[in-house]
Amino acid sequence: MELTDWSKIRDVSIYINHFNTHYRLLLERYKRFCEIDYIYNTDIDVITYLDIIVVQIRSMCIENKNYKKNYTAQNLLRKLKRDDLADKLDIMLNAEFKKGVFTDFPTSTALKLLADKFICHYDAADDEQWAMARLIERQLRNPYDEVNLKSIMGTITECIGEGFGIIKA
Repeated sequence: MELTDWSKIRDVSIYINHFNTHYRLLLERYKRFCEIDYIYNTDIDVITYLDIIVVQIRSMCIENKNYKKNYTAQNLLRKLKRDDLADKLDIMLNAEFKKGVFTDFPTSTALKLLADKFICHYDAADDEQWAMARLIERQLRNPYDEVNLKSIMGTITECIGEGFGIIKA
């Protein structure tokens, strides 16, 4: 193996350790969210955990397709020759989130809108956008909706497991 190959493996290995740290935090936060989330709990902790989980999912899995070097879970899975799992994440993120009241949009759009416009940045929003943000939050928490935080996290944990490791040939 050439030196450059080892260098690439080292670079990916460093990123994997970094990614795994954030991923473990996501799993711990999601576990805590599940413990405290119930329909009548309006405590700030519930929405705080939901916010950080949405931001972490956005950071780990949703990126501009033109940026192939970004370390999303999908790009990392593809580097590890697990295109099947990367595709499964993409299919989940491209699945229809909500149909009806507003417009049809994919799950990635719902998560990105909530994270980018209402959590990470406080951009100007009209009444319809505020209503959409509330709808997204409600659906993420609703155990009876087909696409909710539980189904999203289920796909993520199915594809990533306990975290990444260097796959040996």
